[in-house]
Amino acid sequence: MAQANITEFKMLGVLQHSHVASVRITTRHFRDGGELPLLITDTNYDFNFQDLRKLPERSPFTQYLHKSC
Repeated sequence: MAQANITEFKMLGVLQHSHVASVRITTRHFRDGGELPLLITDTNYDFNFQDLRKLPERSPFTQYLHKSC
């Protein structure tokens, strides 16, 4: 983001993915060492139905993102 001179972007939705054994999935995000309000939880996750979940409001990201698998 810094190289492209981008200071902020907003997340519109979440595509949650897991494998067959999963029955619940939660997506959280953190900023400045603290957890922000929960983004989305699917308590009846179905591997056969994976769809983009729109967020109730656009969530801004103003720092770096980290992904681990």
